Amino acid sequence: MRLLLTGALFLLTSLTHAAPSTDSYCIVDFNHDGEKGTYKGQCLNNAPHGSGSVTLHTGDVIEGKFINGEIDGEATFKSSSGNIYKGMWVKGKRHGEGTYKWAQGSSYTGEWFDDKRHGKGTFTWSNGNRFEGEFRNGKKYNGKYFTHTGRVYKCRLGQCR
Repeated sequence: MRLLLTGALFLLTSLTHAAPSTDSYCIVDFNHDGEKGTYKGQCLNNAPHGSGSVTLHTGDVIEGKFINGEIDGEATFKSSSGNIYKGMWVKGKRHGEGTYKWAQGSSYTGEWFDDKRHGKGTFTWSNGNRFEGEFRNGKKYNGKYFTHTGRVYKCRLGQCR
């Protein structure tokens, strides 16, 4: 019986040591789109993994989920100039549903692909004009353009008439 307990304890101990090292909290250097900063939060093997935040040298802040050292999942970006993005990220880029609000009052809510407005969404300018429809590669493509005076234009292939 003693031999069996010793063997089980040895097996349990070796399995625990074979698992990757999970640090509950770390502070490490971080690079986002060429901008350097400091990450504080949950880590796996001394790399951002879990919930945390990055403060870039520009004063911009990113808070949210990180996987294998990259922003991945739901996160919020706040620029030092007052712009805010809240939404999904994949491998460090805006990707999926999200909202970007510029400090000057314009906003975009909709789909993102590879860090660009792409898919269905609504862009609203600070003067109240808005475009609703499809975006491709960051630009309005097919949909409707509504002016603050009540006029409506149909847009096709990036041209509104």
